[in-house]
Amino acid sequence: MKKFTRSLIVLSSVLLILITCCNYFLPKKLSSPHAVYIVIYFFFLTAIIHQFLMKANEQSPQNFVRSYMTFTAFKILLNLIVIVIYLFIYRSGAIAFVLSFLALYFVFLIFEIISLQKELKRK
Repeated sequence: MKKFTRSLIVLSSVLLILITCCNYFLPKKLSSPHAVYIVIYFFFLTAIIHQFLMKANEQSPQNFVRSYMTFTAFKILLNLIVIVIYLFIYRSGAIAFVLSFLALYFVFLIFEIISLQKELKRK
């Protein structure tokens, strides 16, 4: 198993434990019951995009930069669509969901950037 995959699994597991604890101890208004699904969503999204970026880096550095910008734009658009769909379906827990979503987005974004830097320095 690659180091990136192990790190991603560990990060996701820790986040799932934290979210479960928060959902148990925090009031319903402050916690989103769907935050677990957000972690799973970001887990797969990060893993898939990382694989594509590593393949693009093997081809050429210019291809990596182009792919990174394309996937970043795609990811932002996809995340906005997910948030808007959730807001139309579940209006009552929207604020907790959006705050959870944004917090997890930034956690996975930081993880992705650090992982990419480490991988690119090795090559």
